[in-house]
Amino acid sequence: MADLKQRWHQLEQKAKDIGYRTTDRHLRLAVTGLSGAGKTAFITAIVEKLLTAEQLPPYGGLPLFTVCREGRFIGARRERQPDLNIASFSYDTAMGALRQRLPHWPQSTTNISELRLAIDYRPQTGVLANFMDKATLHLDIVDYPGEWLLDLPMLDLDYQQWSTQLLAANSPLVNTPSYPDFIAKITALDPTTEPSDEALATISDSYRVLLEQLVHQQGFYLAQPGRLLLPGDLQGTPLLAFFPLPNEFFSELGEASPLTRQLHQRYDAYVKQVVKPFYQHYFGEFDRQLVLVDVLGALNRGRPQFEDMANALNALNQSFRFGKGGFWQRLFSPKIDRLLFAVSKVDQITREQQGNALSLLKALLNPGWQRADQQGCAVEAMAVSAIKTTRYGMAKDRGLGEVAVVSGRGLDNGGETITLFPGEVPQALPNDDFWQQQGFEFVNFAPPRLPADQPFEHIRLDHLLEYLIGDKLS
Repeated sequence: MADLKQRWHQLEQKAKDIGYRTTDRHLRLAVTGLSGAGKTAFITAIVEKLLTAEQLPPYGGLPLFTVCREGRFIGARRERQPDLNIASFSYDTAMGALRQRLPHWPQSTTNISELRLAIDYRPQTGVLANFMDKATLHLDIVDYPGEWLLDLPMLDLDYQQWSTQLLAANSPLVNTPSYPDFIAKITALDPTTEPSDEALATISDSYRVLLEQLVHQQGFYLAQPGRLLLPGDLQGTPLLAFFPLPNEFFSELGEASPLTRQLHQRYDAYVKQVVKPFYQHYFGEFDRQLVLVDVLGALNRGRPQFEDMANALNALNQSFRFGKGGFWQRLFSPKIDRLLFAVSKVDQITREQQGNALSLLKALLNPGWQRADQQGCAVEAMAVSAIKTTRYGMAKDRGLGEVAVVSGRGLDNGGETITLFPGEVPQALPNDDFWQQQGFEFVNFAPPRLPADQPFEHIRLDHLLEYLIGDKLS
């Protein structure tokens, strides 16, 4: 009986969603980014701003959001999410972390989650304006780990191609400290006999350690399979117990080897049962896409990590479904018609450096940008901060005179105030001289301590909302 009720609810919700789509009153906004981009805090800030905008004169604290500036924003409220098989976005938990006496950043994204808002507004144009004083946009915000998205290129690779790509001589994996231990465990196997599940699980665990070092200790981004780092409900399953093999295993024995055959089968199963359903069931249904990019963190880590981030982000673009959706396409085969790349955490740098960060992002993303534009997708880039953690000021420097500085609560020093000149952000892709002379220190700050009734400050969050959903509120 419970299953029947759930199926009935799903059918009822599906009928409602089709109705919303036929009248252009439904939008699915996907938010992703690579590790450390600040997705959870970003979504929390967006939701908080929309839920409280009608209480905050003037313009709801969002003067560049046209529906607020024109006084047509009535209010927003949370609704039950449409997909009962997706985890709910933990908005209340995240707000609790940000509003504590000693605020801290909410826990990072580890799984796909969803939240639905109903945004009430007074329509100004179109058919709705002629017949209704109030209209509602149903906005689904879907948060998913960027690491999962990095698996999508595996759809176009077979197991041998994937292995060759990951273990190439110039791959960051090869220079990771635990790489020799991983290779030693593979070499100890007899490739002519059928490997046991326990042996494959042991080496897969060694490969997981390798990926963790690559991402969390060395600051790289391209780690596959992404579910090995964020397994969710796949933890401990044979579906994740596979790993790449060095080229000599293929050149000497190829598919005749029980080892390569077994790993090939598990790779194919992972692509079929994990990667493809994610693409078809979730990713293929998004209307708008926001990609958060921690450009400043990548610059801090160094040249190899920065270039790896560029490769990862441009790999993401290869997987997006671009195109302007007409009525029938919007109803049955949505495509992303607006794509926004946002440099996050620009409150870490001074005002005059924010333009440089934006220029750098555009240069970094140029290949994917052109592809989206050619396929009819509107593309934009912005420099934003959903929760402003710093104050701007001027300080005297004995060598430079007065310099612009930022000041805020340190993240790693118990919350003590830090004031510093973070340095200059390059306007274009950094050259050799830049990396040899890099003179910057981009510090992660803790959330600000604010009274419970004081809203978080932001940088261009209203501009971001106008681009992503403003056209649906006209």
